[in-house]
Amino acid sequence: MKNNDEHLKETASPEVFTEWQEVDVEIYAFVNLGIRVVINNEYIGLVYKNDIYDEYQIGQKRKAYIKLVREDGKIDVSFRPWQGRHVFSTADKILEHLKAVGGKSSFNDKSAPEDIKKEFQVSKKVFKQAIGKLYKQGKIKITDEGIELI
Repeated sequence: MKNNDEHLKETASPEVFTEWQEVDVEIYAFVNLGIRVVINNEYIGLVYKNDIYDEYQIGQKRKAYIKLVREDGKIDVSFRPWQGRHVFSTADKILEHLKAVGGKSSFNDKSAPEDIKKEFQVSKKVFKQAIGKLYKQGKIKITDEGIELI
Protein backbone atom coordinates (compact mmCIF):
# COMPACT_ATOMS: atom_id res chain seq x y z
CA MET A 1 0.00 0.00 0.00
CA LYS A 2 1.39 3.36 -0.95
CA ASN A 3 1.97 5.91 1.78
CA ASN A 4 -0.04 8.51 -0.06
CA ASP A 5 -3.59 7.30 0.12
CA GLU A 6 -5.24 10.64 -0.69
CA HIS A 7 -5.87 9.26 -4.17
CA LEU A 8 -8.31 6.69 -2.75
CA LYS A 9 -11.99 7.44 -3.23
CA GLU A 10 -14.30 6.89 -0.25
CA THR A 11 -17.40 6.74 -2.45
CA ALA A 12 -18.40 5.53 -5.90
CA SER A 13 -21.31 6.29 -8.17
CA PRO A 14 -23.66 3.32 -8.71
CA GLU A 15 -22.52 2.67 -12.29
CA VAL A 16 -18.86 2.13 -11.32
CA PHE A 17 -19.46 -1.41 -10.07
CA THR A 18 -22.04 -4.09 -10.71
CA GLU A 19 -23.48 -6.20 -7.92
CA TRP A 20 -21.27 -9.26 -7.20
CA GLN A 21 -18.57 -8.03 -9.58
CA GLU A 22 -15.22 -9.66 -8.80
CA VAL A 23 -12.54 -7.14 -7.81
CA ASP A 24 -9.00 -7.12 -6.45
CA VAL A 25 -8.67 -5.85 -2.91
CA GLU A 26 -5.92 -5.16 -0.43
CA ILE A 27 -6.57 -5.28 3.30
CA TYR A 28 -6.18 -1.68 4.45
CA ALA A 29 -7.33 -1.43 8.08
CA PHE A 30 -9.23 -3.23 10.82
CA VAL A 31 -12.13 -1.12 12.14
CA ASN A 32 -15.04 -1.68 14.54
CA LEU A 33 -17.41 -2.56 11.69
CA GLY A 34 -15.02 -5.00 10.00
CA ILE A 35 -12.18 -4.66 7.49
CA ARG A 36 -11.54 -1.66 5.26
CA VAL A 37 -10.17 -2.70 1.88
CA VAL A 38 -8.76 -0.88 -1.12
CA ILE A 39 -10.66 -1.93 -4.25
CA ASN A 40 -8.72 -2.06 -7.54
CA ASN A 41 -6.16 0.44 -6.11
CA GLU A 42 -8.77 3.18 -6.36
CA TYR A 43 -11.70 2.93 -3.94
CA ILE A 44 -12.14 2.17 -0.27
CA GLY A 45 -14.73 -0.42 0.69
CA LEU A 46 -15.82 -2.28 3.81
CA VAL A 47 -16.20 -5.97 4.57
CA TYR A 48 -18.54 -6.24 7.57
CA LYS A 49 -17.56 -8.38 10.58
CA ASN A 50 -20.42 -10.84 10.02
CA ASP A 51 -18.98 -11.55 6.55
CA ILE A 52 -15.45 -12.43 7.77
CA TYR A 53 -14.70 -16.16 8.00
CA ASP A 54 -10.94 -16.18 8.08
CA GLU A 55 -7.84 -14.46 9.47
CA TYR A 56 -6.44 -11.56 7.44
CA GLN A 57 -3.41 -9.27 7.62
CA ILE A 58 -2.99 -5.65 6.58
CA GLY A 59 -1.43 -5.54 3.13
CA GLN A 60 -2.86 -8.93 2.15
CA LYS A 61 -4.20 -9.01 -1.43
CA ARG A 62 -7.07 -11.19 -2.61
CA LYS A 63 -10.19 -11.43 -4.75
CA ALA A 64 -13.42 -10.00 -3.37
CA TYR A 65 -16.90 -9.13 -4.59
CA ILE A 66 -18.92 -5.92 -4.63
CA LYS A 67 -22.06 -6.53 -2.60
CA LEU A 68 -23.52 -3.09 -3.02
CA VAL A 69 -22.80 0.55 -3.71
CA ARG A 70 -24.98 2.23 -1.10
CA GLU A 71 -27.04 5.39 -1.61
CA ASP A 72 -24.34 7.40 0.17
CA GLY A 73 -21.78 6.00 -2.31
CA LYS A 74 -19.99 3.81 0.26
CA ILE A 75 -19.04 0.37 -1.04
CA ASP A 76 -19.94 -2.88 0.74
CA VAL A 77 -17.59 -5.72 -0.14
CA SER A 78 -17.62 -9.48 0.48
CA PHE A 79 -14.72 -11.94 0.44
CA ARG A 80 -17.25 -14.54 -0.75
CA PRO A 81 -19.00 -14.76 -4.11
CA TRP A 82 -22.75 -14.46 -4.48
CA GLN A 83 -24.40 -17.01 -2.22
CA GLY A 84 -25.90 -19.09 -5.03
CA ARG A 85 -22.44 -19.74 -6.42
CA HIS A 86 -21.13 -20.09 -2.88
CA VAL A 87 -23.45 -23.04 -2.19
CA PHE A 88 -21.86 -24.95 -5.11
CA SER A 89 -18.31 -24.42 -3.84
CA THR A 90 -19.40 -25.35 -0.29
CA ALA A 91 -21.00 -28.55 -1.58
CA ASP A 92 -17.64 -29.43 -3.18
CA LYS A 93 -15.87 -28.69 0.13
CA ILE A 94 -18.30 -30.96 1.99
CA LEU A 95 -17.68 -33.81 -0.48
CA GLU A 96 -13.90 -33.35 -0.07
CA HIS A 97 -14.34 -33.35 3.72
CA LEU A 98 -16.38 -36.57 3.57
CA LYS A 99 -13.78 -38.29 1.38
CA ALA A 100 -11.00 -37.17 3.75
CA VAL A 101 -12.76 -38.60 6.82
CA GLY A 102 -13.74 -41.94 5.29
CA GLY A 103 -17.24 -41.12 4.03
CA LYS A 104 -18.93 -40.30 7.36
CA SER A 105 -18.94 -36.99 9.20
CA SER A 106 -20.59 -35.82 12.40
CA PHE A 107 -21.47 -32.50 10.73
CA ASN A 108 -25.16 -32.00 9.98
CA ASP A 109 -27.87 -29.35 10.12
CA LYS A 110 -27.78 -29.49 13.94
CA SER A 111 -24.04 -28.72 14.16
CA ALA A 112 -23.03 -25.55 16.00
CA PRO A 113 -22.59 -22.51 13.70
CA GLU A 114 -19.09 -21.92 15.15
CA ASP A 115 -18.01 -25.49 14.28
CA ILE A 116 -19.35 -25.15 10.73
CA LYS A 117 -17.61 -21.78 10.31
CA LYS A 118 -14.32 -23.23 11.61
CA GLU A 119 -14.38 -26.34 9.38
CA PHE A 120 -15.94 -24.99 6.18
CA GLN A 121 -15.51 -21.15 6.45
CA VAL A 122 -19.22 -20.59 5.75
CA SER A 123 -22.34 -19.68 7.66
CA LYS A 124 -24.64 -22.42 8.94
CA LYS A 125 -27.25 -21.23 6.42
CA VAL A 126 -24.94 -21.83 3.44
CA PHE A 127 -23.84 -25.18 4.93
CA LYS A 128 -27.46 -26.33 5.26
CA GLN A 129 -28.21 -25.22 1.68
CA ALA A 130 -25.16 -27.15 0.45
CA ILE A 131 -26.02 -30.40 2.26
CA GLY A 132 -29.62 -30.03 1.04
CA LYS A 133 -28.31 -29.75 -2.52
CA LEU A 134 -26.06 -32.82 -2.07
CA TYR A 135 -28.95 -34.77 -0.55
CA LYS A 136 -31.27 -33.91 -3.46
CA GLN A 137 -28.55 -34.98 -5.89
CA GLY A 138 -28.33 -38.33 -4.11
CA LYS A 139 -24.67 -37.84 -3.17
CA ILE A 140 -25.13 -37.95 0.61
CA LYS A 141 -27.56 -39.21 3.19
CA ILE A 142 -28.37 -37.29 6.35
CA THR A 143 -28.58 -39.32 9.56
CA ASP A 144 -28.97 -38.53 13.25
CA GLU A 145 -25.19 -38.99 13.57
CA GLY A 146 -24.29 -36.66 10.68
CA ILE A 147 -23.86 -36.95 6.94
CA GLU A 148 -22.55 -39.88 4.85
CA LEU A 149 -21.39 -40.34 1.28
CA ILE A 150 -23.64 -42.60 -0.78
